[in-house]
Amino acid sequence: MQVTVSTDWLEKNIQDVIVLDASWYMPSENRDVLNEFKSQHIPNAQFFDIDTISDTNSHLPHMFPSPSSFNDHVEKLGASNNLKIIIYDSDGLFSAARAWWMFKVMGHNEVFILDGGLPKWISEDKPISVNPQKALRGNFKSIFIPSSVVDAPQVLKTNAQVIDARHPKRFSGEVAEPRVNLKSGHIPNSINIFYKSFLDEQKCLRPTSELLAIFASAGIDLNKPIITSCGSGITASIIILALKRLDHIQTALYDGSWSEWGLRDDLPIVTN
Repeated sequence: MQVTVSTDWLEKNIQDVIVLDASWYMPSENRDVLNEFKSQHIPNAQFFDIDTISDTNSHLPHMFPSPSSFNDHVEKLGASNNLKIIIYDSDGLFSAARAWWMFKVMGHNEVFILDGGLPKWISEDKPISVNPQKALRGNFKSIFIPSSVVDAPQVLKTNAQVIDARHPKRFSGEVAEPRVNLKSGHIPNSINIFYKSFLDEQKCLRPTSELLAIFASAGIDLNKPIITSCGSGITASIIILALKRLDHIQTALYDGSWSEWGLRDDLPIVTN
């Protein structure tokens, strides 16, 4: 499956697509991503706010919104069902994968990630805008795919392989979680593959052969269902991106991820 586009492709086709900046960072980094977007972004891009385009009634961070809420938000960004959507972030490939998977779960197939994101675009001296433009409202109707997002009870009883994208020391419980009140450790029987393993030095998605090798070395059977998890559903989406590049079918995101699992007292936790 094609999941990314190159910077050259986007530069050539930029007038025919919707471009979204889905930059997001941990709150502890104290970055104002909206102001960063306003000061420097790809021409015609709109800002996709991961924290706002979410279930704002949930106590967990940026959980999936309802389809109707998602529709309303992305229509304001110019998204329509008949348009290609290209998503990037200011880290290279980080939070853009979350926004990409949100569109996929909402039934939109013509959505792709800009490989290397804003850093690669800038390094190639491609045009930059400092004047955000208001988008013409689009016409977007979601077709929600419920099997693509799972909750804690589903993870607890699953026979699927669970892959955790967090740093190995967070997975093992050797270091404390960055969010307060979260226990350390991991979901029983889950397998740790750090999300950065899937990225090259330019923060582009690695070639297919290398992705296959990464999953194989971790003992993952690509013919069986897989659920991905991380801290809050951001970097778990990078693993899904890699899986979809390899045409994996039964793929789902544990939306609450460790922000939920590590907070609850009724769920089993393993440390080693």
